[in-house]
Amino acid sequence: MGRALVDRELYLPKSWTEDRERCRAARVPDEREFATKGELARRLVLRSLASPLPISWVTADSAYGQESRFRRLLEQSGVGYVLAVPKSQFTVGCPRIDGLFAGPGRGMGEDLVR
Repeated sequence: MGRALVDRELYLPKSWTEDRERCRAARVPDEREFATKGELARRLVLRSLASPLPISWVTADSAYGQESRFRRLLEQSGVGYVLAVPKSQFTVGCPRIDGLFAGPGRGMGEDLVR
C-alpha cells in the first residue's frame, strides 16, 4: 500500500479568470472559468473515484475540511478521509475541538488523552 499524487487542478483567482487577455497570454484555455478551491477538490475526488485506481483514502488541510459539501461528498462516497479543520469549526452535535482537549475531566477530552 502506498501513496501517490493522482490528479491536480490549478487554482486561478477570479481576477485571472475574468481577464481573458491575461489567461490567453498564460495559455489558459478560454473555456476555463472561475472555480473555488472546494469546487476543484470536489472535481478531483469525483474523477479519482471514477478512475480504475484503488482510492481508499483522501486527506486535505483545513481549507477543505471546513467545507461541509466536500465532507458530505466524502462521507457519501464511502472512502476513508482525514480532513484538518480549524479549531473554531462548529459541526452539528460536536463541540469545538479546543474544548475537547481543554483537559482531563472536561467532556470527551478525558477519553482522548488516555
